[in-house]
Amino acid sequence: MRSFAILAAAATLFSVIVAQDVQGVSNYSPGDPLVNIKNTSPTETHVYKVEGNTDNPPSAYGAGSGSLPMATVLPSQTVQFYPGTGFIGAFTGLSGAGTRFEVNFRGDSPGGYKTWYNSDMEFGMSDTTLGPAHGDKQINGLDSLAGEQDCLAKANSAWGTLDEATQQQLLDTGYLEGSVGSNGALTAVHMDKQADENVVSFFQNVAEMNSYIHPGSVVGKATSRTAAAADKFSWSVETKELTITGY
Repeated sequence: MRSFAILAAAATLFSVIVAQDVQGVSNYSPGDPLVNIKNTSPTETHVYKVEGNTDNPPSAYGAGSGSLPMATVLPSQTVQFYPGTGFIGAFTGLSGAGTRFEVNFRGDSPGGYKTWYNSDMEFGMSDTTLGPAHGDKQINGLDSLAGEQDCLAKANSAWGTLDEATQQQLLDTGYLEGSVGSNGALTAVHMDKQADENVVSFFQNVAEMNSYIHPGSVVGKATSRTAAAADKFSWSVETKELTITGY
């Protein structure tokens, strides 16, 4: 995983835009970094915690600040958020309690411009995704959509692969709710920084959430299976336009 010293939300390319708003810096130009934030829910307002690196340049939103004003997206609305050139920061769903998307618009690369981004579920998870606005592949040719449209469904797809004893151990942590057995199913999933290692391993290794949950080799555990799985979630694309989609 590429380690940004940063503080991040989601993407798909369909949903009806009923209203649109512009947030972020006011002095943007065509071709500047852009994060579209889509809310596909017809009834719920989505709120994202916005954070920026304290070393962001004057051209970036909230330059020199950490926590910034929340980004609010009304039902069926898309917000165009211009973070400014040189922005490094994060957008986190559920007002900071959901999936965190870290973005790096510095573009530093000997091979040409790159936008770096990743999806982080260490602190929470929400039904949100992030990727290039027009569906571009990563520079390495792989799919580029980070996060999960339906975290519960993704966890349930792996639940039946576990034996009942392991299922019960996970339910006992309180981070997963549901029933055990071959016909058992999860009804809710949660995540935060205090989660037990078996919970982290289930989401990272068994359910294979499209996000890192263990911090990976940045904490010196590069040889562990969980760290190795986390390290693959450092993505780059050549476009400066990303889309976060909340479901």
